[in-house]
Amino acid sequence: MSGVTVATKPVGLWQRMGQRRTRNYLIAFLFILPALINFTVFRYLPILAAMQASLWQYSLLGGFGDFVGLQHYVNMLDDPLFWKSLQVTGTFVILKVPIQIVLSLALAILLQGEKWVAGFVRSAIFTPVVTSIMVISILWSMMYHSQLGLINSMLSGFGISRQAFLSDPNRALPAVTLMMIWKDMGFSMIILMAGLKGIPDTYYEAAIVDGANRWQAFWHITLPLLQRVLMFVVVTQTIFSFQVFVPVYTMTRGGPIDATKVIVYYIYQYGFLFQDMGYASALSMVTLALLLVVSVIQMRLFRTEVEY
Repeated sequence: MSGVTVATKPVGLWQRMGQRRTRNYLIAFLFILPALINFTVFRYLPILAAMQASLWQYSLLGGFGDFVGLQHYVNMLDDPLFWKSLQVTGTFVILKVPIQIVLSLALAILLQGEKWVAGFVRSAIFTPVVTSIMVISILWSMMYHSQLGLINSMLSGFGISRQAFLSDPNRALPAVTLMMIWKDMGFSMIILMAGLKGIPDTYYEAAIVDGANRWQAFWHITLPLLQRVLMFVVVTQTIFSFQVFVPVYTMTRGGPIDATKVIVYYIYQYGFLFQDMGYASALSMVTLALLLVVSVIQMRLFRTEVEY
């Protein structure tokens, strides 16, 4: 039987393409595998653990106690500090995000040139983004000091009386908001600047030929073609603003009179100070649900079919 040859079926074109596609999918999956592991271990599993803890009487020291079901969620309805923290968080988001986006867009338009001066200013504006939020919070606390702070010294130079920024219930939240706008503005500016680079110049040239001025070109060309980038910036900054914690913890500890007690600081208080991790987990799940709802609404508002 040594002279018998076995005929092999030639591999077809579609089969070779399928093998290549499978190999490409496998390579792509290996590239995103570290990110999937990171999200699973540090995002999804903690969310599931918090969801479970919200149904129990649970503390870090005593562990799981009695099963309480949805009682923690029911208790929120009668918790005035919960509603107060939501109000403070909402006020912070409403103050910070629109002002930051407007300033970032204006700076992105002004500094999109290639001159060295524009590059230096961009670097200076972006520096706070990569600086530790703890360091920035401490520095701004010193600047806001009612007696020795830099800001009050400058106000005194103009004949304005010294202001109690962080100890005044009416000024504490705006003071923290101003500091966070200054810190995060560089991130939004860089993203918006990248979006502006992606708009073809031919649109502006055609607008000039048609007699459009700068404001008309901005309103009818820049904003519509920048809508997807704006959606990304608005959604991410809203999420980051909902999660603000370090400035409040460092500068005000939620005071004065709960004027800066944002929802994440309230969660921290219940989980680590009051040792009621079950209620803190329930607060976290409600915050997550609110963020999802707000993000979906924002993405629907910014939905666009513009392609270029």
